[in-house]
Amino acid sequence: MLIKVVADWIYSSPSWLSSSVLVLSGIIVSGLILVVLTRLVKHETRHLHNEFTLFTVTNIAVLYAVLLAFIAIVAWEDLLKASEAVDREASLIEALYLDAQGVEDKGIVDELRMRLRHYVETVTDSEWPAQRAGHIPDAAEPDLHRIRTTLAEFKPQTSNDIILKQAMLQVLNDLLNAYGDRRVAAGGHIPSTVWWVIGLLGLLIIGLTAFLGMHSLLVHFMLLAAFTTGMVIVVTLIIELDYPFRGEVSISPEPLEHLLPQLGPPLGLHPSMGKTP
Repeated sequence: MLIKVVADWIYSSPSWLSSSVLVLSGIIVSGLILVVLTRLVKHETRHLHNEFTLFTVTNIAVLYAVLLAFIAIVAWEDLLKASEAVDREASLIEALYLDAQGVEDKGIVDELRMRLRHYVETVTDSEWPAQRAGHIPDAAEPDLHRIRTTLAEFKPQTSNDIILKQAMLQVLNDLLNAYGDRRVAAGGHIPSTVWWVIGLLGLLIIGLTAFLGMHSLLVHFMLLAAFTTGMVIVVTLIIELDYPFRGEVSISPEPLEHLLPQLGPPLGLHPSMGKTP
């Protein structure tokens, strides 16, 4: 519950504010660890083991840096995949709309246009806020089923209509896949186990660095604070990239919103529009 509250605060706050709070918290924690170790272990003892402590810190820090780099790359790739899914979804909607323009029965054309517009509005007005809140939406799924029903009930009268119907059904299948990809991206994030590893390894490195014996406690704290700041900034970046549709570093619904003018003004809904077959 606490983790969810903290995550909601991070993604609902400006990046500079959440980053500053996390960095400041990390510096305070590292300072407390330093004070506790200086009280528990004498300076001479810590200074005597500096060489071995430094060797241990260096090796663990390298492993930690590799781990953070790997996680950051994965998070960035997931963000790109989610962005591609949204762009593909918008492109397929546009392709389906343009294909429908060639159908001779303009009643079917108007009905498909209305259903496509309703789908886009549902995604941008209902699903996107849900994604920003960290949920996996499904409000637009019934619209896709209605579009499929409309195409299935369409009876082509010419050879051109037959070709167009086959093409539109294929595009609709691709649209369903793109919709599913976006939903998967909305629910995908770094597992909590990985965050525990990141946190525990970070504390271990900070603790070992604080264990070093230095003549000046102030200099020791400044170096430890700088080291902690670098670590926390990288972790904060990963947090911002973790959910593709949350926070400031997130995917916008602009590709879908740009389709609305092309789909024309909303008309009165067909009597069957509100019914799920």
